Amino acid sequence: MTPDELKIVRRAYAKQITAAVRIVDERVEAAFADVPREDFLGPGPWPIFRMRKAYVPTPTADPVYLYTDDIVGIVPERHINNGQPSLHAFLLSQSALQAGEHIVHVGAGAGYYSAIMAHLVTASGRVTAIEFEPQLAARAKANLTPYRNVSVIQGDGSFVAFDSADVIYVNAGATRPADTWLDRLNDGGRVVFPLTTDLGFTNAIGATCTFEERCSS
Repeated sequence: MTPDELKIVRRAYAKQITAAVRIVDERVEAAFADVPREDFLGPGPWPIFRMRKAYVPTPTADPVYLYTDDIVGIVPERHINNGQPSLHAFLLSQSALQAGEHIVHVGAGAGYYSAIMAHLVTASGRVTAIEFEPQLAARAKANLTPYRNVSVIQGDGSFVAFDSADVIYVNAGATRPADTWLDRLNDGGRVVFPLTTDLGFTNAIGATCTFEERCSS
């Protein structure tokens, strides 16, 4: 598949995943259409997460297989994944990221969704990507080198220091926001995270809270 053909596939993928969660957000759609997922997932074939916690490899290393609404294993033996695109499209739309904002991405993995955030805040904004796993943080740093408005920090996102943020977007398993996240939100800032329980992720689409609400609702 040629690069131009793959661009067409990405545009179709972006339309499909935003339609799947019933959002009409041209900026989010454009970000998913612009950022190559294969740049962040290493060489194929890639392990696609299926039912019953099993991974099925793509038939070949053709990146077209990455442009579906599927979870892809980053470190599959530890069930560390690149999450479902439609879920993140929904949460990013709810986040209402704006040009010029500072976004903190906790649990950045290999950096794919950090790159999409960088697209949304434009060159006038910035993204701080935090990843606990040292090897993944190194991968994210390498993958995000072309994105000059992204910096990568290796550490525990609940404790590591970062500049005050307009949005804190959490990919790490969390049942509630950490106090440090709320303390570092700018006035009017938002925390966005998939809803979880103490048993892990739920099927809920996500939750947001603002500085003023302190996530009490």
